[in-house]
Amino acid sequence: MATKVSIPALIQALGGKENLAQATHCATRLRVTTRDKSKIDEAALKAIPGVLGVVNNGTQTQIIIGAEVNNVYKDFIAQAGVDEEAPIDENLDLKDELKNKKGKLLTRFFETVAAIFNPIVPALAGCGFLSALICIFMALGFDSSAPTFKTIIAISMAIFTFLPFLLAASAAKVFKMNMFVAMTICAGMMSSTWSGLIADGMSSYSFLGIPFRVINYSSSVLPVVFAVLVASYIERFLDKIIPGALKIILVPALTILIATPVTLITVGPLTYWLGEELAIGVNWLFENGGVFSGIVYGGIYSSMVLLGIHHGMVPVLTQMLTAQGFNYVSPTSGAANIGQAGAAFGVWIKSHDKNQKANALSACIAACTGITEPVVYGVTVPLGKPFLFAGIGGAVGGGFAAALHLKSFAMGGPSFLSFGMFTGGENPFLNCALVMAGFVIAFIVAAVLTVLFWNPDEKKKA
Repeated sequence: MATKVSIPALIQALGGKENLAQATHCATRLRVTTRDKSKIDEAALKAIPGVLGVVNNGTQTQIIIGAEVNNVYKDFIAQAGVDEEAPIDENLDLKDELKNKKGKLLTRFFETVAAIFNPIVPALAGCGFLSALICIFMALGFDSSAPTFKTIIAISMAIFTFLPFLLAASAAKVFKMNMFVAMTICAGMMSSTWSGLIADGMSSYSFLGIPFRVINYSSSVLPVVFAVLVASYIERFLDKIIPGALKIILVPALTILIATPVTLITVGPLTYWLGEELAIGVNWLFENGGVFSGIVYGGIYSSMVLLGIHHGMVPVLTQMLTAQGFNYVSPTSGAANIGQAGAAFGVWIKSHDKNQKANALSACIAACTGITEPVVYGVTVPLGKPFLFAGIGGAVGGGFAAALHLKSFAMGGPSFLSFGMFTGGENPFLNCALVMAGFVIAFIVAAVLTVLFWNPDEKKKA
C-alpha cells in the first residue's frame, strides 16, 4: 500500500540501506536502529512530508509518523531490506522513565497486571457486548425464554463463570510455571465440593485440622492470580530439589498438593476479601463522590495511560463487572479518551500545516472508535497544550457521568463505537444515551479550548 511518506527519502536520511540494522514500530513511531548514528541527517528526516518529529533514544531513532505508521513500516522494511519485527508497546519509553523516577517495583507491578489481564480483555469485551445485545433485545420485547435466546445468554455468561481458568492460564505464562498445573490448581479451587457445602449451609471446612472459609471462586479475579504466583515458587523449588527421573511425576503432583490447600486456607480467602473491598471502595467513591470523583478521574486518566498505571484498574473493573454486572469507571475513562479526540479535532481546525491537519483528523477518528495511541503520542502530547485541554474535556465529561451515576455493563475500550457496553440496567437506552452525551461534552470542551487557546505557531515540545 502506497503511503504519504517517501520511503526512499527516509532511507537516504538514515544513512542509506547499509546503515540500517533493525526496524520495528509502535502505535505511532517508526523505530530504526542504525549502525552509525553520525550518518543520520536529522534535519532531512524532519523535513520529509508526513514525518511529525524525530526522537533519538540511545541507538534507536524514533520517527513519529502517527496513525499511518503500520503501512509506512511495511513499505520501509520492503525497500530497506531489513527483517520484520513484532510491534512494541508505545509506553515502552515512558515505562523506562518511570523506572528511573519511581523505582522498578512500581513499574514491574503495573507491567505484570497488564501482562496477565490484557490477553483476556478481548474475550471479556466480546461476551460483555453479547450481554449488552441481550439487554437491548429484552428491552425491545423479545422472548427471553426461547431456546435460542437462552443459548446466547449461556454463551455470554460463560466467561464470567469460568474466568479463573482464563486468569490461571494467563498468570502461568507471566509467572513462568506449567500452565496445565496452574489450571488444575484453579480446578481444585472451583471444585463442586465447595459449592455443594455452601448449598448445605456450611461456611467453613478444614484441612489437616486447619479451618478455612468455604468460598465459591467462580467469577473471582484475584484469588487465582495469587494462587498461581505462590504455586510458581513452589514449582521452581521442587524442580530444584527433586531428581531428574522423578520430576515429571513428583513436581506437578506436589505442586498441586501443596499450593491448592495453601490457597484454600490463606491466599484465597484473603485475596477474595481484598477484591471485594476494592470493588466496594471504588463503588463508594463514585456513588458518594458525585461530580468530584468524575472530574478527578476523567481529568487524570490520560496521564495514567501515559505512565501505564491505568492497567492497575483492570482487575478492579473485572471484579466489579463479575460481582455486580457493571462499573461506574468506564463512562468516566471513556470521556477522557473522547476528550483526546476533541483536542485533535481542535488541532485539525486551527493548524495551518497540511500534514499536521491530516494526522490530527485521522487520529481524532481513531480515538472516537477507542484507539487513542495515535492521538496521544502523535498529536496532543507532542503539542503540549492540547493534551491539557483534552484532560479538561475528560474532567468535564467525567464529572457529568459521575454526577448521574452512569454505568458500563461490559469490558472494552469505551468509545462512540462501543456504545453497546453502556446498554443495560433498568433503563438501558437512557443510560447509553447519557454516556454518549458525556462523551460529546468532553469532545466539545476539549475542541473549543484547543481552538481558542492553542497557538499553532508555538514551538513543539517534542
